[in-house]
Amino acid sequence: MQLPTGLSFSLIFVIVRVGCIDNGKDNGMNQENLHEVHARSAPVIEWYSRGSSILKTMEVTEKDPDADVPVEEKYENPHVPLEYGVHYKGLGKLSTPEECARNCRQGAWPKNCYYHFTVEIYRTLGGACTLCEPTTNTSLSADCQCILGDGVDMAGIMVINRMYPGPSVQLCVGDLAIIDVNNRAIGTSISIHWHGVYQKNYQYYDGVPFVTQCPITQGSTFRYRWRAQNAGTHFYHAHTGLHKPDGLEGAIIIRQPKIEDPNNEDFDDDHFDNVIFLNDWFHESAIDHWPGTTAHNVGQIPQNILVNGKGQWLDPSTGNYTNSRLAVINVQPRRRIRFRMINSLSWTCPIQFTIQNHNVTLIGTDGEEVKPKTVTTITSFSAERYDFVLHTNQPIGTYWIQVRLVHSCSSDKITQVAVLRYTGSEFEVPASRRPRYDPGLPLGIVFNDVNRICDDGDPNFVCAKDLRTADPIDERILAPRADLTFFLPYNFHLFTNEELFKPNTYTQFLVPIGGNGSVAMIGSISNIFSGSPYMSQIADIPPETICNRHSLPDRCSPRKPCFCSHIVDIPLGTVVEIIMTDSGENGLSHPFHLHGFGFHVMAQGRLKDVNITEDNKHYALSLHRKAYGDFRTEPPVKDTLAVTAGGYTIVRFIADNPGYWLHHCHFMSHLLVGMELVFHVGDDEDLPPIPEGFPKCGDFKPRA
Repeated sequence: MQLPTGLSFSLIFVIVRVGCIDNGKDNGMNQENLHEVHARSAPVIEWYSRGSSILKTMEVTEKDPDADVPVEEKYENPHVPLEYGVHYKGLGKLSTPEECARNCRQGAWPKNCYYHFTVEIYRTLGGACTLCEPTTNTSLSADCQCILGDGVDMAGIMVINRMYPGPSVQLCVGDLAIIDVNNRAIGTSISIHWHGVYQKNYQYYDGVPFVTQCPITQGSTFRYRWRAQNAGTHFYHAHTGLHKPDGLEGAIIIRQPKIEDPNNEDFDDDHFDNVIFLNDWFHESAIDHWPGTTAHNVGQIPQNILVNGKGQWLDPSTGNYTNSRLAVINVQPRRRIRFRMINSLSWTCPIQFTIQNHNVTLIGTDGEEVKPKTVTTITSFSAERYDFVLHTNQPIGTYWIQVRLVHSCSSDKITQVAVLRYTGSEFEVPASRRPRYDPGLPLGIVFNDVNRICDDGDPNFVCAKDLRTADPIDERILAPRADLTFFLPYNFHLFTNEELFKPNTYTQFLVPIGGNGSVAMIGSISNIFSGSPYMSQIADIPPETICNRHSLPDRCSPRKPCFCSHIVDIPLGTVVEIIMTDSGENGLSHPFHLHGFGFHVMAQGRLKDVNITEDNKHYALSLHRKAYGDFRTEPPVKDTLAVTAGGYTIVRFIADNPGYWLHHCHFMSHLLVGMELVFHVGDDEDLPPIPEGFPKCGDFKPRA
């Protein structure tokens, strides 16, 4: 049975438990019937381990604290926030962000957590900063409209509630997130993706334009509504155009009762402010770098990095830093503190993260728990998240935190610092010299070093595949062969000027480092979307525009990019293996993200050692194990993973979440020129009904 707000219940008898999965609908049950059910049944919160497809349950023993609050029929102005504390019909009583960012307790009644996001084109510094400055690392609500950035005065950023990063969404498993997004950004249409959130039975709210919804037009409001089904560190960001690098992003933290965490004995504290949000930063709008030039503002390498929206900029013309505030992370001594690090970078730069004189112990990645692994430096790519425990066992003092852009972005020597301050330290900043790019802080044991597969036994390097999941594994994941195997090679096509600028043709392209334009592909297909979402308007999309490697349009030519809507069908419940390969010679590792699922990292290797192809894909894992002697029985679960340049990565997942799920490179410049496809899992009958009044969009071409 279900609450009108969507909370899933199971009837518990002496032997039999009958469950019902929440489909996000009001099933018509009134409050009187619901309370009668409560008297003879026990409500159960259900949540998931995405990678192992394990359903966890927790009995709610606490009485609904709002059972006696009258339901109010109130008029809703779509542009005005709802009122907290009011029990709205169909939504329940609304809790504030501060009420929802709480210690999660076993047996507690879940909350309906309401957020109102106002999206605007905004600026840094200015008059708001004469009134206040942000005082926390991850603000839950808009208590100050000052955005510091790195101290450079600039306009053209796009933000939520005049905050950067945007408001932090912090929930307990079982809570219902209700998020009204009001678009006031002039001349734009937007959508918000809730990166890492499972979205089972809430597929229409994944936030991908033309896949799950129409973009939110200027002046309109769209209500996202999803259940916190999978614990972990996630984040949200725009999935339209260049709005993410312009600032439309923020943290999502979904906690479970600590006793339910497999690593609960490895940390003492998990405070709401222990979030480290990292992003790259331009001093002008991202549109000034798109599609790229050959002289001014060449390419998409950012000018700086921010830590929790703060930093300083080293002006190359003067050799001086701006005097803006650094991010300060305050800690109690002699504690084991859980931190949640979110890599929200948009462009092609990996980053290294190091804390002076401290090691960190990894306990989670992309919202999934792993068995503890201690390292010194974390290398991460766009959209990866890492949970780590910091043991504050050093002398009371103040220490540097350093973040550096590395590998393909190392020539610009961009680095940022923040401050780790022990309570009781007399210093605002460390007494030691501020680390430069080179020399920076000592790296020690490096996790996830770029293009390394950790096959040489060097103890100073640890790779993602070396982590071990802390959750049980579905035995189907470890089977010799998966039900379906997809071979997905990623590559680029470099256009000649004659190809790209042929009259009356308008091909998407990117100019990454000057010179000719290029386009990204999976196989030979560069994805483009129609003007209607697959989830709700698939019948409105011309069939001839949809393609995959087995069904290419007649207009496509061999050895040329094929531009079409790339959709791959997957039967519900199958075990899926994806082999991602990158034979390119540009040295970039591409971080690929899969919506709606977590996947097990089965293998990483080099194509020169194991020549995996479409023809031998069904034996790829066996070939890998033979070449490297590498058999993993506890493969970690991630939803974003970099594919080594000149290498391959093999992942598996169980396709138990029906819907249309985007799989794409998380480098913004590659996503925008087609390095993406959609997995269509199950049939449309497997989906919840289209929400009443759901927006429509598409072509309008009347003949009269």
